[in-house]
Amino acid sequence: MTEERDCRMDELFRNAPNGIYRCSRGGDFLVVNPALVRMLGYRDEDELRRVRFAELFASDKEAGSVTRRLEEEARLESVEVTLKGKDGPPIAAILNARSFRVEGELYHEGIVTDITRIKRNEARLMHMATHDPLTGLHNRREFAEILERHLSRVRRYGNYGALLWMDLDGFKQINDGLGHDVGDELLTSIAFRMKSTIRESDVLARLGGDEFAILYPNVDRDQAKMAAQRLLDAIRKHTALIRGQSIRTTASMGLVLFPEHGTSASELLMKADMAMYRAKEGGRNRVAFYSPDEEKPEAPESRVDWLRAIREALEKDEFVLYGQPILDLKTDRIVRYEVLLRLRGRDGEIIPPGAFLEVAEQFGLSGDIDRWVLGKVIEIISDASIPADLSFAVNLSPRSLADGELLGMISREEKLSVIGPVRLVVEITETAAIYNIHIAKDFLRTIRSQGCEVAIDDFGTGFSSFHQLKNLDVDYLKIDGSFVRNLSHDPVDEHLVLAIVHLAQGLGKKTIAEFVEDAETLEILRRIGVDCAQGFYIDRPRPLEEILAG
Repeated sequence: MTEERDCRMDELFRNAPNGIYRCSRGGDFLVVNPALVRMLGYRDEDELRRVRFAELFASDKEAGSVTRRLEEEARLESVEVTLKGKDGPPIAAILNARSFRVEGELYHEGIVTDITRIKRNEARLMHMATHDPLTGLHNRREFAEILERHLSRVRRYGNYGALLWMDLDGFKQINDGLGHDVGDELLTSIAFRMKSTIRESDVLARLGGDEFAILYPNVDRDQAKMAAQRLLDAIRKHTALIRGQSIRTTASMGLVLFPEHGTSASELLMKADMAMYRAKEGGRNRVAFYSPDEEKPEAPESRVDWLRAIREALEKDEFVLYGQPILDLKTDRIVRYEVLLRLRGRDGEIIPPGAFLEVAEQFGLSGDIDRWVLGKVIEIISDASIPADLSFAVNLSPRSLADGELLGMISREEKLSVIGPVRLVVEITETAAIYNIHIAKDFLRTIRSQGCEVAIDDFGTGFSSFHQLKNLDVDYLKIDGSFVRNLSHDPVDEHLVLAIVHLAQGLGKKTIAEFVEDAETLEILRRIGVDCAQGFYIDRPRPLEEILAG
């Protein structure tokens, strides 16, 4: 029996996925298993045993620390270490070890778990969360945090500097006329040109679209103007060769000084944006300094007011959630509510999203709003009193596809793992998914791994994207309302909707039709095989609190 048990133990030791070892006090390996040999890149166990334990660490300091702690504490639990393989790159690992005595001699043994891939994925997610995927520059959120950290030092030590906000002139025409791919290549080319123009100490970010910002530390007004003019000239003289075409553009720039014009990131970003609009109004291809004397109530300050209102709503929970029902056309039951955002004004009036979402997107707050909405919906679906077969759909902005913070929020949300059947459906627009296809694939994979479903919103507006569907792991296609509104009067729309239904069925996906406004349209959708429908005919959006109260 003992012999059989020893045989099983030896088999477990040799087939274990993690590295296992036993060492003498001096660091000579007495026993190593095949997994440790493979992990460290040695030819066989004999070759590894010729190396001492301390020699496996990436630094002498770390080796000394681990050895000393083993002698003093006798046990190490989940200690992160960096090992050096025989020939390959460093290996991130978790070490669990203990020291023990046998006949007065000190030994130690341990288990080594390779976490290099986990660390690499963490680093990739962190980079996605802080950098723009197209240009590799800092993204808006990271830039705002860098700026705020710098300004805290300004407030403390009395330093100074400048902030530049830049927008390319005529970019929309280039993007619409030559295509988004050309637009993306132009942005990448401009970003590279900008990086080669600024100082190493300057911080460059892409804020979104064709908007960029630069933090110029320790410059006065004249130095800031010279730096901005140098950048303006570099962009004007730059020729981007894209697919056989020579493309040139100019830029409009707004400059603010700190602490003269403000000492908070949000205030300076607002004022730099206002100055940039002054540059555009002045004829474009120029730099404009922010000037309080030029402010007009009807000019860009309305954006400032909206920005303040959005920030207050996030801080004070002044957003309101509405819900519009989605009808299952096979069972005639309401199976889901699309969650819609509203803002409660100071006088109690309910403000639709069209009034403020553009400002939120422009100033990088769309991600904050998405996380706020998602958090509220997760609270709702974790309520045991809500019917178990009722789900909720949440719309996410395009920027949330690369929002590592939002993905981390979903991954950490324990409530999602215990809720049971799918209760949360995430909606992203077709345009966002197709033009960010690689980011979208990673995003969708993560979302679905947490038990959520995914819908592509506004589907059908870009028929050229049909071939991309096989690369997107989604559950629903929401047929754009422009094909549904006139369905009962336009046979072409009926053929288009039918084509989408056949495509979805062939790919194993379900369809949802929006903007259903009459009974005839509903019956046509039912006849041609659409799975679900929503619209004013079924029911108008109502406060979600009212809906859930029954």
